[in-house]
Amino acid sequence: MLVHLLFSSAMTAAGKRRTIERTIQGSGVSLPASVDAALGEGIGDPGMRFNLRRDLQLGYFIEFALRLKQQPLDHRNELLENHWQLRDFADATRWSTNEMRHILLHLLCPDEFERISSGTHKRQIAKAFAGFLPADAPADVDERLFAIRQRLQTFLPAGNTHDGRSSIDFYHQPLHAVWGTTSSGSSDGVADIETLLWKKQLVLYGPPGTSKTWQAGKLAETLIRQEAMKRWGAKQYFTHAQALDKAVEDNVFRLQLHPGIGYEQFIRGLRLEGNVTRYRPGYLPWVVTQLEAQNHPDGLAPLPGVLILDEINRTNVSEMLGEAFSLLERDQRGKPVQLPGFDEGQQPDVLVIPEDLYVIATMNEIDHSVESLDFALRRRFLWRECPFDRDALIEIITTRWTEDIAARFGLDEAAIEQVHTLADRAEALNAEIENSAELGRHYQIGHTYFADITFFVGTWTEGRRNRPPNSTYLWNSRGNPQPPLTDLWQRSLEPLLHQYLAGSDLRTDEINRFAEAFLGRP
Repeated sequence: MLVHLLFSSAMTAAGKRRTIERTIQGSGVSLPASVDAALGEGIGDPGMRFNLRRDLQLGYFIEFALRLKQQPLDHRNELLENHWQLRDFADATRWSTNEMRHILLHLLCPDEFERISSGTHKRQIAKAFAGFLPADAPADVDERLFAIRQRLQTFLPAGNTHDGRSSIDFYHQPLHAVWGTTSSGSSDGVADIETLLWKKQLVLYGPPGTSKTWQAGKLAETLIRQEAMKRWGAKQYFTHAQALDKAVEDNVFRLQLHPGIGYEQFIRGLRLEGNVTRYRPGYLPWVVTQLEAQNHPDGLAPLPGVLILDEINRTNVSEMLGEAFSLLERDQRGKPVQLPGFDEGQQPDVLVIPEDLYVIATMNEIDHSVESLDFALRRRFLWRECPFDRDALIEIITTRWTEDIAARFGLDEAAIEQVHTLADRAEALNAEIENSAELGRHYQIGHTYFADITFFVGTWTEGRRNRPPNSTYLWNSRGNPQPPLTDLWQRSLEPLLHQYLAGSDLRTDEINRFAEAFLGRP
């Protein structure tokens, strides 16, 4: 359990110790105080499944350790000295490989295996930097990453971590922007960027407040930067940072959909010009024109564009798309189709959706069920659910803390513990909502709702000289909620739940049950 938790930076040292102590309680085994420093040194965030399926992680690790101890001493030493043999040994298991496999290899051979616990991330990085590899490069992803790292050192001789050791880390900029996207929900499943490149259309759906629009923007940026690395090459990529930043700004198009947007606004409609009515192109043809007009310095190749359709459930999407409905198909890209109706004395307009235009849509599932969309439209997109994300909530709060709260009220270890408790309570509240006969999974509350806690803490502490005892910003020493937490509940969460339960005879009972799950009222 101790080795299992060493890697995680998503848990505090106190949280790790509590987890271990709960496990060994009554066993006669004690945890020495000397491990606290190691428990506080997180290496990376292993993701949601790392904690949800600890049985799989520890099962893999225990079986690995048993097999290693069964080897003769000479063979054990040989495995530990030859990292590729050790990799093969780690993969020769009846267990499905998981985060623990990647963590073990990094802990044992940190110079050869990246500090990456996700097989999906490794695959994404290897794909994004494939241009650094020779034609006869090995197929194994760990060997490819090792070779890519060696090649990157020629372009980033000082490294990119600014730690004085010339280190290269794929989770630091400018490298992370080339490959890093949102999670797919599985550490070894298909990534969003892979899905988008394959299908060319992706819908991010889920409850309100789950960062769908933000994720769409980051995914769009990653796609453009990744293609720039492939098309421009590493040297031009690193020396034309300003041109690339401008391309990201110019080639991402965001359209907020609403009931007033239809075919006339999106494809083509009649406009009155003086006393004459004429056909004029809508938003989509304008986007295509903007992409065709790209002009990068030094003859650099054009880059793809991404159209973000925000909240597609707020309009009739099939009607809005019109002829573009069929042109979204992979095998129809680049093919022209004539639009019906044309001005007197002119040829019909032609619509073409280029190969290089990708579409990311977002949808609040609570407003319009995924299943009720046109089935033919559904087939043209791949879909990825965006649920409440505990780790994202913690990251948002820790980032906002320094912005929204005075410096004298820093985020110390005790405050971090309270933030983690808040994330636990948010999960508990959503579990109650999912199990509610009146609501259900679609009504879960997104993590951005809970992130407003920094505003309430900042306001509460504004007139205080000293921080509350033991940094009890959210719950006092008796476990009762502090004013910032009750403000968040009363001004944001409770009104939302009241709206969800409007008309229910059980509204009062449900609200009380939800309040107990979140606030922990005694």
